[in-house]
Amino acid sequence: MLRHGLVILVPVFGTCAALYLWWSGLAVPKTADFILLGVFYVLNILGMELAYHRYFAHRSFRAPRAVEIALGVLGSLAYVGPIIWWVAIHRIHHKNTDHEGDPHSPWWPRYPGRLRRLYHAHVGWLLDARCARPEQWGQYAMDLYKDPILFKFHMMYDYWLVLGLALPAAIGGLMHGSLQGVLLGFLWGGTVRVFLATNAIWSINSLGHALGGRSPLRSRDNSRNSFWQAIVTLGAGWHNNHHTFPSYAITSLRWWQVDLTGLLIRALALVRLTRDVHLPNPASVEAKKKKPLATT
Repeated sequence: MLRHGLVILVPVFGTCAALYLWWSGLAVPKTADFILLGVFYVLNILGMELAYHRYFAHRSFRAPRAVEIALGVLGSLAYVGPIIWWVAIHRIHHKNTDHEGDPHSPWWPRYPGRLRRLYHAHVGWLLDARCARPEQWGQYAMDLYKDPILFKFHMMYDYWLVLGLALPAAIGGLMHGSLQGVLLGFLWGGTVRVFLATNAIWSINSLGHALGGRSPLRSRDNSRNSFWQAIVTLGAGWHNNHHTFPSYAITSLRWWQVDLTGLLIRALALVRLTRDVHLPNPASVEAKKKKPLATT
């Protein structure tokens, strides 16, 4: 629980410090710092959505071993948890979505008050041992436990946390050629980026199961589709689509649904860096459509 608490609080304090230093004029970010923030934000989201989520949790495509290792590194730097733990928790979420046993749902446990339930689904569950460490959670990711390199990645998670902040700090120092550049890189490419990226990701667990539109597909949960969430999470916002077809590598089921992660997976397939990509099956999608009520 201490690790989760630090992952939650350090980005908050770092973001507050970055904004104060900007406002006070003591450390004003330049265009390069915002570019650094943007690049690391995209990599952070891809680490979760492309690597942890679509590849390791759902195996929605296959990849050569070198690419798999690279995805493991990218995901481990995403500040959402150790690789085996995250995959296990996500698979448990899909097994019990919005019902008893779901680690992060605004519908269970049935706390009084909608805001309390949203808080639990967003970040509170990380501080609740019943949800963050459910009984026998490891059995849901035995395929990853058996991989010696991925197991090492899992056990080295604290080092990944440090590296995820040290890299933008080092790049910031090189860009500015000063210690203030190191500070700006650490704050904007590090803590502010983590704050924005993790909250975008966590919003799928909270708002993505409470607010937004429902697709015309049948599903047994309260997952929602959200255009704005799809933009900031590079495609994860089409959450109702995903829960209806979790094995698909693509979350967009209509031409106007933007899924940048899905486009990247397809692009990587063109150069043989991914293969066996699970694409939407029109017949399966049609079969899942809600039937209109009969009228007399």
